[in-house]
Amino acid sequence: MRIGVAGLWHETNTFALETNDSLDTATVTRGADVLTTAHPKSFVGGFIDGMEGANAELVPTAVIRFGNGGTVRRLAFEQARDMIVDGLRAAAPLDAIYIDLHGAMVGEDPYNDAEGELIRAIRDVYADTPMVGTYDFHAIMSDYETQQIVPFPNNTNPHIDGYERGEEAAGCLRAWLAGEIAPVTERVFVPIIGPNIGQSTWGHIREEEERLLLYQLNLRRAEIEEAPGVVNVTILGGYGYGDSPDAGMCVLATTDGDRLLARRLANELAQELWDRREELRTVRRIYPIDAGVRMALEREDQPILLVDLGDDPGSATPADGPDILHSLIRHDAHDCALTIRDANAVQAGIAAGVGATVTMSVGASIDQRFYRPVHITATVKAIDDGVYTICGPTHGGWGREVNRDAWQRVNVGARVVMRMGNNIDVVFSQHSTGKDRDFFRSAGVQLEDKKIIVVKSNQAHRASFDPIVAGTIELDTPGVSTVDYARLPYRHLTRPIWPVDEEFEWSAGG
Repeated sequence: MRIGVAGLWHETNTFALETNDSLDTATVTRGADVLTTAHPKSFVGGFIDGMEGANAELVPTAVIRFGNGGTVRRLAFEQARDMIVDGLRAAAPLDAIYIDLHGAMVGEDPYNDAEGELIRAIRDVYADTPMVGTYDFHAIMSDYETQQIVPFPNNTNPHIDGYERGEEAAGCLRAWLAGEIAPVTERVFVPIIGPNIGQSTWGHIREEEERLLLYQLNLRRAEIEEAPGVVNVTILGGYGYGDSPDAGMCVLATTDGDRLLARRLANELAQELWDRREELRTVRRIYPIDAGVRMALEREDQPILLVDLGDDPGSATPADGPDILHSLIRHDAHDCALTIRDANAVQAGIAAGVGATVTMSVGASIDQRFYRPVHITATVKAIDDGVYTICGPTHGGWGREVNRDAWQRVNVGARVVMRMGNNIDVVFSQHSTGKDRDFFRSAGVQLEDKKIIVVKSNQAHRASFDPIVAGTIELDTPGVSTVDYARLPYRHLTRPIWPVDEEFEWSAGG
């Protein structure tokens, strides 16, 4: 039994400036490296372990991950699609196919449903071959996809169950190939576009976790999965920054050959999600920048985490927004730590050297549509290469607790720590900013010594920071991950959709 393995990963922010024009912006892993370099607690790692003992040969082809956050241009998508399809064709004969997908990749017209187009091309070669896939919680799923591939997305946000979903996909495929089940999937689109800040499914703080809408609905989802004939049920958050007709939330239900059952189960969960949608918007309050900074400074306990919602690199922003830094300076804040992506600041800090004083404008080095640079005078405190280990717990990792098997070695590019004012440390990075506490600690910033920590994120920071901070304040900052979706110039979004549109009726199955 031969099973082809491939992957395509990108979470596309259609409104980001840094686009992907060719495979030069992608990391391409081919052949045996697809399996040998996979993180042991990733989707692929779970699938590999799930197939152990199945008397199956895994045939790795190619996994492609685009690096820039913006749209994948037509040529780049076609190059990626053809590399994957050609690899699977060359691997024939195959008894089944497993694809590791993010699910929120939006290509340049006409490839708005990029994963669907990839699957369509694979089906041209393998028309009836059993196919399963793993997906991110923020996948943008189309009806076509769910009719062609059995999907196993994250159930968690922040995402900590990739390994388990890979195992589950493997278990389904094994039973399918053994003739024990005939899985079919139904998708119910729910016209809700975020907000991601309200789409948490779990938290370290029990009282907060229990009032989360998706935590409550996930308990119901888990109960449904235990019913006879049910293979998998998922509530997908969707991805509001990918301009696509399928952008929005949805419920997926996979059963053993019973489409009516799958549709009924998906409809029931979808209707409850819709009826309680307001809880997504109200479960966490969002504050203007200056108000949030003042609140943090007035708190007696520490550290207080300020969350930069509008410039979240996990949503493909440039992470170069300096507006919170500007507010901290204006409010004469003290004992703060934050991070900004600014290659020019890194270069200036390296050139000056540790101990030197630097005067320059920082921030807005990539995108000046939403904010402007801030002028600072600071002392260079530290310089490093930006290679560090995320020890966890972390978004995308395994479980809620620190686990050595889930450690991740990452490289964010050269970093320079500059100190200004009253102990305000800014970690300037070359390529990306971190949303985990290890990012700051590895740069020499002692978080326990800080009154305020600022992280650019929506959800991913929660896994790492919730256990160590005294409180969290979310800020309505500008940028291409704004929580006000009405600010974004959509062209393909299906309307009406809540909360961009408020006054309309919808019912599951209606």
